[in-house]
Amino acid sequence: MRVSSKSLASIPPLNEPVYLRVKRAIVADLVSGEFLPGMHLTIDTLTTRYGVSHMPIREALRQLEGEGILISLAHRGFKIESVTEDYIRNIYDIRVGIESLLAHRAAELATDEDISDIRHLHENLSALIRSGGGVPAALENVKFHKRIYAIARNPEAELILEGRTRVVRSVGDGFGGYTPDVFEIVIAEHEKMVVALERKDPKAAGDAVFDHVTAARDRLLAKMAETHRFTSDAAPQTGTQPSRGITDQTL
Repeated sequence: MRVSSKSLASIPPLNEPVYLRVKRAIVADLVSGEFLPGMHLTIDTLTTRYGVSHMPIREALRQLEGEGILISLAHRGFKIESVTEDYIRNIYDIRVGIESLLAHRAAELATDEDISDIRHLHENLSALIRSGGGVPAALENVKFHKRIYAIARNPEAELILEGRTRVVRSVGDGFGGYTPDVFEIVIAEHEKMVVALERKDPKAAGDAVFDHVTAARDRLLAKMAETHRFTSDAAPQTGTQPSRGITDQTL
């Protein structure tokens, strides 16, 4: 099933750098199957595909190489790596470590206003999940987590999270969001996080996030296994589909 880039990420702000929009488009094309593991990508073909200049293409490719999705081929472009079970597990190991630490610190520093705001976000998110909100619920979930972690005042850690989780997040979004069988499970996991913050209990907050992120990993791995979405290493022919441009609507 073809999944559009728009369904995989929020509509970008008007001042978002073009290279981030290109990066989102490449990830969406990988997740949807337009790009396959082993495929050879060049700056020229991507420039034609997305209708942008070489500079944002280069920066997007450089970042994706740093995230382990692409391998640089000396003077010959890049090769797409496989999104394997090991890759998913490794990224979640990074997530669980950093997010647990940030939640622990957030419980130490949160003001009453912070906690009230998070409770409100949790209630909105819970309503969206129960309504089968799909992508809107996934976007609200990111907002909820970011609001908690911002309290920890560690932008460097948040930057690592953003860079290292974009691909995995896009893979998860490709399944269409939360399914009814996990609605109440996810809401209960979030509730534990909020209660720990309300009690200003750092250990409980860190533990709640650890449990939630670990469970999210297991849910994603199970979905990928059930639908045979782990990519193989078979290399297709070099090239891409015809250009479709890069716009706010497609991203």
